[in-house]
Amino acid sequence: MRSVKVGYMDIPEDYFEMDSINKETVCLVLLDGLLTLVDKKFDRQYNRKDILNKLIESSIETNIKEETYEVAAVLRDIKTILNEPID
Repeated sequence: MRSVKVGYMDIPEDYFEMDSINKETVCLVLLDGLLTLVDKKFDRQYNRKDILNKLIESSIETNIKEETYEVAAVLRDIKTILNEPID
């Protein structure tokens, strides 16, 4: 399977052909990895959700400028999951 690098994480090239369940699984795996990094690199006094929102938004903007729209779209999906209300 070929992929596009996002930091050290891989996004499957066939992401856009996946069904919604598999897309969500990919996003959850990536989100888990990002949360793990935030937990390791940032002081616990900072809200990890706020940090991730800022990092993801910045990455979305960068990827749009660089015309890597596929990566930006996956990051948007991850941000949507991150900000979903918890029932």
